[in-house]
Order: sequence, then C-alpha cells, then structure tokens
Amino acid sequence: MGTNKRYPHLPAQRGEERELREARKRGPPRTLDSLQLRLHAQPLTIVPEQVTIWGHAWLQFGDTNVRCVVQVKRWTADAVGVQMTIDGDKLRCRIWQVAYQRISDPTDVW
Repeated sequence: MGTNKRYPHLPAQRGEERELREARKRGPPRTLDSLQLRLHAQPLTIVPEQVTIWGHAWLQFGDTNVRCVVQVKRWTADAVGVQMTIDGDKLRCRIWQVAYQRISDPTDVW
C-alpha cells in the first residue's frame, strides 16, 4: 500500500484518535485537584482565546495512559491545564508540568 504524500501525518493522527477513543471508555481524564494545584500559593496564567499553544502530553483515563497532542489553556509553575478533542467533545484536565512537552505544531509529533 502506498503512503499519503500530501498528508504524511494522517495515519499517526488517526491512530492517536483511535487510542483516545478507546482510553475514554475507561473513564474521564484524570486531573489534579485544587490541593495539588496550590492555586492559593501560585499565580495562574490563562491563555487568551486567540492564542493557540500546542503540547504533547501524557494523559490518564482510568488505568490507561495515552500520549497525545493537547491544547494548553492555562498553567502554573507546577501544572498545565490542557484540552483535547475526542469525537467532537472537548475534554479538559490538569496535569503535572513534567508530563507535558511544548510543540510548535501538532504535525511535529504525528
């Protein structure tokens, strides 16, 4: 079978979407609680709506770990609030900074 020369990232993107759909069946994305976030002691930076910051992050759905492309919505010194889209549904969770890596474009990892 040939490769898609116009969209070489498409097979990896579809694979990630399939992985996320399967992981979602195991539960909602695990998120940090307010005690872990320490919002009372740390400033929170919120990304303006017109700005898009991409990342590659480890997420946990129940007992399943998935590494996927996410959009950053907010952060503190220790944590990142991310959003991912699964079958048209936008899901958000907060993860530790160490589980996240900034990327310039989603196709960088697909």
